[in-house]
Amino acid sequence: MVTERASPGSIRGGGRARDHRRRLRAAALERSFRPPRRGAGGHVRTIIATGLVAVALIGSAIAGATSLAAVAAVKILSDGLPDPATLNQLSFAQPTVVYDRTGKVELGRFQQEQRRVVTFNEVPRLILDATTTAEDRTFWQNDGFDPAAILSAAADNASGAGPERGASTITQQLVRARLLPSDVVAPGADRYIRKAKELIQANRLTEAFPGETGKQEIIIAYLNEIFYGHDAYGIAAAAQIYFGVSDLAKLTTAQAALLAGLPKSPSTLDPYRYAEPDQDGHLVVPKTAPPVVRRDWILTNLAGSRWTSLTPAELSAALAEPVVLAGETPLQYNAPQFTWQIRRQLDSIVADGPSVETGGYQVITTLDWADQQQAERWLAAGAIAPNLPAKASAKLLAQLKIPKSDRGWIAALRGKDLHNGALVAIDYRTGDVLAYAGSAGYYHDDLASRKFEPKYDAAGDGARQPGSAWKPILYATAFDTKKLTPGSLLLDIATRFGGRGGWAPHDADQLERGPVLVRKALQYSLNIPAIRVLQRVGNETVADRAEAFGIRFTGGKTAFLQAGLAGALGTVEVRPLDLTSAYGAIANGGAHVPTRMILEVKDASGKVIYHAPDPQPTQVVSPQAAYLVTDILAGNTDPKQNPIWAAPLELRNGPGHRHRPTAVKTGTASDARDLATYGYVAAPADPAAPALAVGLWMGNSDHSMPRAKKPAISLTAAAPLWHAFVRDVTTKMPVAKFQKPKGIVTASIDAWSGGRPGPWTRARTSELFIAGTQPGGNRAVDPDGLLYTQSCGGWRVDPLAAELGPRSWDFDIANWLQRARRGPGVLGPLDSRTAYFWNQHSWGGPLFGSCQRPKPAGRHDKQPGHGGGGGGGGGGGGGGGLPTPTPPAPTSPP
Repeated sequence: MVTERASPGSIRGGGRARDHRRRLRAAALERSFRPPRRGAGGHVRTIIATGLVAVALIGSAIAGATSLAAVAAVKILSDGLPDPATLNQLSFAQPTVVYDRTGKVELGRFQQEQRRVVTFNEVPRLILDATTTAEDRTFWQNDGFDPAAILSAAADNASGAGPERGASTITQQLVRARLLPSDVVAPGADRYIRKAKELIQANRLTEAFPGETGKQEIIIAYLNEIFYGHDAYGIAAAAQIYFGVSDLAKLTTAQAALLAGLPKSPSTLDPYRYAEPDQDGHLVVPKTAPPVVRRDWILTNLAGSRWTSLTPAELSAALAEPVVLAGETPLQYNAPQFTWQIRRQLDSIVADGPSVETGGYQVITTLDWADQQQAERWLAAGAIAPNLPAKASAKLLAQLKIPKSDRGWIAALRGKDLHNGALVAIDYRTGDVLAYAGSAGYYHDDLASRKFEPKYDAAGDGARQPGSAWKPILYATAFDTKKLTPGSLLLDIATRFGGRGGWAPHDADQLERGPVLVRKALQYSLNIPAIRVLQRVGNETVADRAEAFGIRFTGGKTAFLQAGLAGALGTVEVRPLDLTSAYGAIANGGAHVPTRMILEVKDASGKVIYHAPDPQPTQVVSPQAAYLVTDILAGNTDPKQNPIWAAPLELRNGPGHRHRPTAVKTGTASDARDLATYGYVAAPADPAAPALAVGLWMGNSDHSMPRAKKPAISLTAAAPLWHAFVRDVTTKMPVAKFQKPKGIVTASIDAWSGGRPGPWTRARTSELFIAGTQPGGNRAVDPDGLLYTQSCGGWRVDPLAAELGPRSWDFDIANWLQRARRGPGVLGPLDSRTAYFWNQHSWGGPLFGSCQRPKPAGRHDKQPGHGGGGGGGGGGGGGGGLPTPTPPAPTSPP
């Protein structure tokens, strides 16, 4: 017999017809589940429909159409249900927790829901028994649903005698929460269809996870998923939120029973709704409150549970135990501004995974908690305490355990109108941020004002003028480009740098010290020589090096270029975090290691998904150029080299009060709006030990000028605070020395003009140089005898010969020379006075000009308290015979 083959079209047509008939049967069946709008007929229909599903699931031997209908119902309603085997793949919305570098101190958490996922082994049997007693007494035996409970609830509902009852087992509740299609559980969806699908899926889940092990997997998923009210998702979060218990094994029997009762109606049974404070301020829930009544019911029914059996005495004690709640604790972060910086960085790290708020990541950061506590402590002492009433200030200082030796400088800040500060400490060999405080007190909202914004991060988000703290970057660039050496000659003479009528800055104390070598110009933070340095090196070169150091200018590189020579004085704003990192690069032999805050990230399963790469230094300046800057700045903490700066900055916290080598620079911006101190300690011999660089800013949040008769400067505010922090965090560290790299040589030079000594030389000094750049070297930088001109039968000090800048500057140089012949203290047209350098009584010899000895300056030209006239030492330009003038005392160093 010949059989005709059906065409593809006829097959597809037949398939469509079958699908159409199937959809019609499904629709008819689903309609059978829906109750009428009025009357009790809906309850009867629900019983019938649910019974059909139950018949098929229970597997009862019912013959005929009823059995066929039941099987058809299950088959049709099963369509589209998720595979129950995916239970093992369920993920729970968990908070991301941020830790310090030890992984032991929690800094903060980012969460959509409060949840902590636990394993089955972490859950005591008491909680399992309390939960099954409250929600599903046949859990360990049933097939995912309880037929007797279903029929009983259906009968009660059909009678209409009271509110509708549910009969959901633990498995059904888990299915409803996680294993049903979204359209089935969406608001407005047919509840009876949902109920039928829930029964089917609960049975399928039980079949997919059989036996004792399967039941364990189901109940632990339930305990991690279910909502317990008051923003508590899962049993672990509930124990923490209601009782402050993090270890579930420490819950009492009564506490476990109360928690087990909450999922039935989390909002209605929320214990916090009923809690009342007792005479001691504890939150106590009355015995008659619904959650306590339900707790007691669970306790009295625990006797029928699987493992727990209470004696009459234990039951009585549990029933009598008062419900005392832990109280609501607002979410607070440790190192809050640092933690928020971590939050920003996490987005890029976990971009391909669950969000930060739901992914349950564990983040290990670089933060050293002990260092962080010291940072917050000293910022509070230096910026908060001075602005409190006297009694409150004394109380705070006592709480902070501030020693009496530090109370003097803190007291001196009272009335100085400085309200805020920020501090950053890094390990400059790894880039690890060890301490990070973006304000003087993140949680001091009670003191918030325009001048003090506690939440704003001035360390990483804010930008401030570094003032003279910028100069090490400038000088490092000058040394590296071979434009200058530590022995180069610069002029500290007020000059109209923009030409006649142009910009004419001055030093902080408005004194003009004439010729000065680079080492002293940087150590003593002289402004006018720094401007001459920038003119020689160029803004473009310095801006490029600054960017290589990791510095981001407010307004970008263009801002520094547009600042012109004013950029030498730190007028372009930078972030304290960046500048601290740049100082760290100088300390690290000129090699910059970018800052890092995150060491490791694990996902919710404990798998490491990010590990910080090994530090990759970038050589910004040569090790030799970096060392020259370090050696100069180290002099700022050596009383023999710089007693003014060393007074507040020297560290003597080594064994037996031994001096600790430290390189430091301060900075005071115009009008004392921004005060800064940046520096670093010598790296320990142990490569694993932290090598510390610290940056500190003080000022007001609104960048306002402090309203004080005599404003604080960096040496009286930021410097002692910096010193206190560094002293305390390095006390137990070994004392190390700055290591001189190869390629550094020592040469004898003329002490006044630099270069090789010659017939003009009146004093010599030793100085460090990059090999080859020393006087007489094959790449010598400094001309010999630059300061001197042969005249009047000898060698005379001639600053005009030493001026290497534009000719337009010569007028002011000549003016200084004219005034200097009359000695120190002579006022000039730019409101500054001639002066000798600290502890000097000359400008290096007789001054160039007339060979006749000038008359002493008139009294009207003297600065009160300063010496006058020409000097017997030749500083005034002529022979001997007159008393040596007293050098002007330095005031207000930057």
